Amino acid sequence: MIKRRHGPGYNFLGNTESGMTMRWGATPGINPVYAPWPELADISISNHCSKNCGFCYRDSKPDKSFIPLDQYEFILDRLCSDRWGSVFQVALGGGEPLEHPDFIPIIHQTHARGVIANFTTNGEHLDTRSVEAIKGKVGAVALSVARMDDLDAAKVNLLTDAGIRTNIHYILDNQSIHEASEIVGGRFNHMLRGINGVVFLTFKPKGRGSEERCLEMGDDLEHFISLIESGAATSRVGFDACFVPVLMKYTGVNVDYIDSCECGFFSVYIDEKLNVKPCSFALGDAYTFNLREHDMEDIWQHKYKPYRAEMLSHVCTNDCEHTTSCHGKCMYFDCLSFCHRG
Repeated sequence: MIKRRHGPGYNFLGNTESGMTMRWGATPGINPVYAPWPELADISISNHCSKNCGFCYRDSKPDKSFIPLDQYEFILDRLCSDRWGSVFQVALGGGEPLEHPDFIPIIHQTHARGVIANFTTNGEHLDTRSVEAIKGKVGAVALSVARMDDLDAAKVNLLTDAGIRTNIHYILDNQSIHEASEIVGGRFNHMLRGINGVVFLTFKPKGRGSEERCLEMGDDLEHFISLIESGAATSRVGFDACFVPVLMKYTGVNVDYIDSCECGFFSVYIDEKLNVKPCSFALGDAYTFNLREHDMEDIWQHKYKPYRAEMLSHVCTNDCEHTTSCHGKCMYFDCLSFCHRG
């Protein structure tokens, strides 16, 4: 299925089979500032998790805070515009999604509406039954790991043998930076067979995450950056939006193929209580609106205007040729502003 959106200054094509998307402004050479409707929704279907990871930015606990299936369907309904159609894809998280009692129906409901469902999991509850139930109904599954020792080859094989696109979400902090360099340097290629890509997620000091683990610009991070374009890793390598300014300033990666922070511009976050926020890492409630009280169109097209203006006002003061392509430092965490300190 090809999804199309065309309007003044904004054009979008998305293939729900391949996951490939194209976005352009008034002409193909112009990037739109923001979408008139979210392309992606990051949805927390619970904050329940039994693993108690020390880096958990949501401070998830085994508290059974599951979103009911009918409320998830309510979210999907509100993410469908009469003019622009439904959101193109959702990223399901938590908490641990596979501990949700209605996880399989949630995947099926999403797929039935022509929306690509992706999810991140610690992998502990992946089994033959769950994999067979989601086969052909998800875009990709990401296995979250803090160290390569956490990666269970049997779980990877369950997914890849079923033809499910499988990624690794690797937490990048000052404790893992050495191993991260080894990943991009090729040391773990034997563990990456069948893996679609390794996505490095910049550690955020939120929830149970301590600021002591934040990355700092220095020899270790600079060495990691120097290896990014080496091509030594057999798997593709990707990064979250928080790392994009570093890629733009310190690597030769073509900025035309890198998206700066899209939160509140092209994507949105909705938690298990139906609170809409620009980003899952947002601090405070300055731009938080509940879907039971506010219409999604009003939130996205009107209430987020001040947020976008604030984001765009963060003009980078560095001497960098890519200033116009980058949204600058994170408005929530100064400790993630590597470029400003580098």
